[in-house]
Amino acid sequence: MKRYGPLIVVPNALALGDPGRHHLRLTPQAVIIRRGAEGQGIVPWDDVEGIALDVPTTRFRLPGFFGTVLLGALTAAMLSDPGIEPDDGAVTLTVDGESTTLPLSRHHVGGYWQPTVAGAHRLIAHLIAHPEQRALLAHPEPLIDVAAQLARGTG
Repeated sequence: MKRYGPLIVVPNALALGDPGRHHLRLTPQAVIIRRGAEGQGIVPWDDVEGIALDVPTTRFRLPGFFGTVLLGALTAAMLSDPGIEPDDGAVTLTVDGESTTLPLSRHHVGGYWQPTVAGAHRLIAHLIAHPEQRALLAHPEPLIDVAAQLARGTG
């Protein structure tokens, strides 16, 4: 699965957050609120006014790699699973003038690299502002590259 910061490609959608836990699925038709495989709600894009991430960030370029290595070393030292899970972040979904804050599970311990979160915000804002572009969510792999370009300010 292709991933860029808080964005990850899932079948026929782009997930915002860890698709095994609390996340949003961005599909061509709607934003789906999910907890793992369980649906928690569906919001048609025409009703969505904003999606804002509130997740820890870092200036370190490879936080997921570093967190995985550190956690692996800790597990090996303890000879058991330390039971460390990433803290949930949050996402604020603004629909018809009302904002709702929902939990958003993260992919790894530690923050996301700051530019990846900026790129995700810019991509989401673009999808809200340009409804014709939402069709790309049916095959979202190239959108990860767009988010990376937007993070660099070249999109």
